[in-house]
Amino acid sequence: MLRVLAGTDLQVRYGRGGLRVLKWLLDPIAALGVYLVLIVFVLSRSEEAVGLSLACAIVPFQFIVTSSINALSAVTARSSIIVNMSFPRQLLPISSVATESAGSMASVLILPLMMFAYGVAPTPAVLWVVVALAITIVFSVALAFPATLIGIWWPEYLGLAVSLVRTLFFLAPGLVALDQIVGTTRELMPFNPLTGIFEIFRDALLYGQAPALWELGAPLVAAAILLVIFVPIYSREQAALAKLVG
Repeated sequence: MLRVLAGTDLQVRYGRGGLRVLKWLLDPIAALGVYLVLIVFVLSRSEEAVGLSLACAIVPFQFIVTSSINALSAVTARSSIIVNMSFPRQLLPISSVATESAGSMASVLILPLMMFAYGVAPTPAVLWVVVALAITIVFSVALAFPATLIGIWWPEYLGLAVSLVRTLFFLAPGLVALDQIVGTTRELMPFNPLTGIFEIFRDALLYGQAPALWELGAPLVAAAILLVIFVPIYSREQAALAKLVG
């Protein structure tokens, strides 16, 4: 059922024709690649690999924010099947992340392209990217549950909710790597779960080292807290979804 929900979303987004694979590849390039190409080839060719550092933050964040946007409309977008079909409603927030996992996977290709552009050779630490992607997905699933509830309870505030999620990027070391931040701000950054995610990608691809334990733990702890709080609330609300959208 999860595969069907995600597959339906992808068909709506990319169509059914032979060009859908091309659209799947070009969408992330249009969203992220042009900006990063500008950084690499126009504004900066420095040894610090600014474009790669940015990509290590932008690629996972783009996945998180698109998953959240999808989850905000998860119920209204599937109102017809909610009313007419019996299926586990618990899958709705998860299907939003499943859709973006497939839809955004092409954006991961930007990471090796940035490494090539800056001449950064891969090391065995590159295998930590798999862990980084898994943690990004887990955190996105956890965030999808409160996002879905916001879409149910306060649909008029969807724009504000998206802005709040995007604000997390600027409260994390997205534009500037953590090792370039000093003082009190440096001490507060790890409390943002996005900080750990961004730094795992940088450790794996830019620094060639294993991530620190807190980088792995912070987003997972935040995800666990979100799931413990919001999954029971969503489970209580899902029984009335047909009435809400009917």
